Amino acid sequence: MVTDNIKMSETDRDLPKHVKNGFMRYRDFQPLTQGGEAILRTCVDENLGRTVVMKTLQAQFQNLETYQKRFLREARVTAQIPHPCTIPVYELSRDSEGNAYFTMKKLRGRDLSDILDKIAEGHQETIEKYPLDNLINVLVHCAQCLAFAHNQGVVHRDMKPANIMIGDYGEIMVLDWGLAKVWDMADDDEVDKLIRSGQQTISGRLTGRGDVQGTPFYMSPEQAVETGDVDERTDIYNMGIVLFEVLTNQSYMSGKSFKEIKRKLLEDPLRSPVSVAPKNRIPPELNAICVKALQRTPAERYQKMSQMENDLRNYLLGKAVSVYEEPWYRRVLKWRERKIFSLASLLWMLAGATVTLIAQLIAHFFG
Repeated sequence: MVTDNIKMSETDRDLPKHVKNGFMRYRDFQPLTQGGEAILRTCVDENLGRTVVMKTLQAQFQNLETYQKRFLREARVTAQIPHPCTIPVYELSRDSEGNAYFTMKKLRGRDLSDILDKIAEGHQETIEKYPLDNLINVLVHCAQCLAFAHNQGVVHRDMKPANIMIGDYGEIMVLDWGLAKVWDMADDDEVDKLIRSGQQTISGRLTGRGDVQGTPFYMSPEQAVETGDVDERTDIYNMGIVLFEVLTNQSYMSGKSFKEIKRKLLEDPLRSPVSVAPKNRIPPELNAICVKALQRTPAERYQKMSQMENDLRNYLLGKAVSVYEEPWYRRVLKWRERKIFSLASLLWMLAGATVTLIAQLIAHFFG
């Protein structure tokens, strides 16, 4: 685990009378990742003495309006969703050549895509560090963040494992809001058209692991058609795919072209986790949650992200899940377990009280 020690020479040094502002205050640029349409570099904010990440568009995209719009949208939407699971954005401005940039917190950790890949490969250390309940807890935090964004009038539209970061100390971040839809956006928005064309380039990850380019395997059925009718239930569908991959260690969607994936989204039957990976011993509650989120028709899914979040949380707490009717014998077993636990606790309490009483009597008569 990498650690940058904070030094007094940086925290206590004098602030110059003529302070550098804007792009001039950044120094020690180092490449982080490049690909898609973005370049990410680390640099030092001279005034605060901290290392940040600076994101800019690659040269060939800097004069293209659609990519500029998406770039600015990512910076501003991320900055305007003040949730613990969104990455802090520090500044949006222009560099010495007039090109837009924004700076943000430097993250350390692993994205969920990398974790799931390692689990699928049988990497024992990753398997032990991220058991199923831990991964479900990650999704609970993501669902909280998305529910908060929906309440602010923002739909992410690009939820996938690569956009979920798990930090070295358990921090959870939802990344890449460049495809976000805000509440008053027109249906003929240029970024919308780019998405529905099936030709969009997925931007560089903020983690520095490189780019993922290609067909959007995580889109919802409504994203694949020309209606533009996308709301928070699209994020619910996307989260259903993420949950499917967590439960099965397999991809939900496959295809060699956008046309093939679109056909599968609109025509193929839903694939439930238990039918795809019967040997994984998938809890029926989680299977039911996943199936509910993956309904082709938005009206048949969860209608609010908070509903999906509550069901995931209730599963972790051993409580009833709204979309799963638990068989009577499982309810009896849980009731017996609780009763046995309660009886055992009562017996221990009585034993402790008895010992205490005997000790007090001995002390009274023989003290």
